[in-house]
Amino acid sequence: MKKVSISLIMLITFTMCTSCIASPKNEIKTLIEITKDDGFGKVMKDSISNIIFESKRIVCELQSKSPEDSLRQDSVIVIPSKLISVVQYLFFDVNNFKSNDVVYGKFDSWVCYKFESRKKQILFLEIDFGLSKWRLLDKNKTQICMQDMKENNLQFIRLTRLLFPKDKTLNMLYNNLNKQK
Repeated sequence: MKKVSISLIMLITFTMCTSCIASPKNEIKTLIEITKDDGFGKVMKDSISNIIFESKRIVCELQSKSPEDSLRQDSVIVIPSKLISVVQYLFFDVNNFKSNDVVYGKFDSWVCYKFESRKKQILFLEIDFGLSKWRLLDKNKTQICMQDMKENNLQFIRLTRLLFPKDKTLNMLYNNLNKQK
């Protein structure tokens, strides 16, 4: 429990430090709109970014296909309000939009983040830690875009592990990927 608390404090401190340095939301939107990469262009269409920026609630759900491999008691958690900015920051990291390399393997979602805005708009962010890819889905679960997550893979695993500290599969995956770095 102490490790989780220390990790959570470090993550919150990191977020607070980066939020002091980061520019206001309007400037971030302008920067993203100017960059017309494949991923940014699709994410910025139809004010999709506004749903993520203005999320009042984010729900994280583990998508494990074999729950017997896990020690967790619950697979759905509402992200605490102080961590919402961390999820937003990790999602809008420019490295998430740099490429969409062909990977031979089936996209198998490990975790799904559900963004809910004040206007009752919904987006889903599914992450496949094995392929290091993410995909954005609309409220009907129709794919909007898919991109690589090369540099942010470990950060999303860390965040998900903070939310589900007893998940055996996430811990093993994190340890294996962390050793490769």
